[in-house]
Amino acid sequence: MNSKSILATLAYYDTLDYPLTAGEIFKFSINQDRMKSQEAPVNKVFVPSFHKNCSPPPLTDYLNCLDTLVKEGKLEEKNGFYFLPGRAVLYQERIERNKIAEQKWKKARRYLFLAQVVPYIEAIFASGSLALGHTGKESDLDVLVVAKYGRIWTARVIISVLMNLLGVRRKDKERIAPDKICLNHYITGRSLKIPFESMYNAQSYAHLIPIYWREEDIIKRFWEENGEWAKKFLNFWERPDGYQRRAVRRNRFLGWIKSAVEMMLDRTGLAGLLERFSRKIQMARINTALPGRITADDRQLEFHPYSAEKDIIKKYNLAISKLGIFGNYRETDSGLR
Repeated sequence: MNSKSILATLAYYDTLDYPLTAGEIFKFSINQDRMKSQEAPVNKVFVPSFHKNCSPPPLTDYLNCLDTLVKEGKLEEKNGFYFLPGRAVLYQERIERNKIAEQKWKKARRYLFLAQVVPYIEAIFASGSLALGHTGKESDLDVLVVAKYGRIWTARVIISVLMNLLGVRRKDKERIAPDKICLNHYITGRSLKIPFESMYNAQSYAHLIPIYWREEDIIKRFWEENGEWAKKFLNFWERPDGYQRRAVRRNRFLGWIKSAVEMMLDRTGLAGLLERFSRKIQMARINTALPGRITADDRQLEFHPYSAEKDIIKKYNLAISKLGIFGNYRETDSGLR
């Protein structure tokens, strides 16, 4: 890891108003090989140099590099948090937002406790600002849902109804929905690989935190199947540490109801009928022409109209341009409308 990677990483998180600890810079560091050639295509497949021999840079060298950058005035540090020069205000902001996030985590687990009874849901991940631990008072609670293949439409209907009954589902027309569950992304156990490659998505999915899983193997497979493309952008791609502490409390009775309902639906043939009906109804209501990205098929349902990705990438490219040390290196979005 070199100084360019460190500065690029801090420049990216500066667009999120998010200072990083030394450990976080290391874990979410941008693949330095992306900046080595001014002529290199942005989406060329790079393998970080230390991945070739499976040996990360010595920790002492990495910490010495951080100290040097601070001494040179290229970045600043306060109480273990690093940020670009002139951005010390982010330190206190992160502390305050982290406190808010902890309260929102309690609500998210409480709301999603009952989700373990929903048929055909294999796992649920916290995403967005909740996963980052950087929420404001008006932030909603983004989640990614993994459904059983062939049952994604049914799973969406049932969990949406459940969250509606609880009064905690964010609805399409709500611009601001504090503490409500935002069900904006579904994938299946056979489509765990995210097909939309970009720096924004690599960083976003690196922060995912599992909240519920039927079998823990699906968590492992998610990180394995996304590793190849994510390492084009990141030096590391690893499951979060200690994610089990964020999980909802398991309830055997709810799990038994879930299995019983699935068995009944599958054996009577109602499952297939319900899936086809759910798909037909939902497809008639989904507006795929909105800007951003709306994906609706049997493998993935993604609802990110007016995505922040374009704006984040634009700010990031402007930031590295001002730093003036990366030549023509620029990132692109994942192909948004």
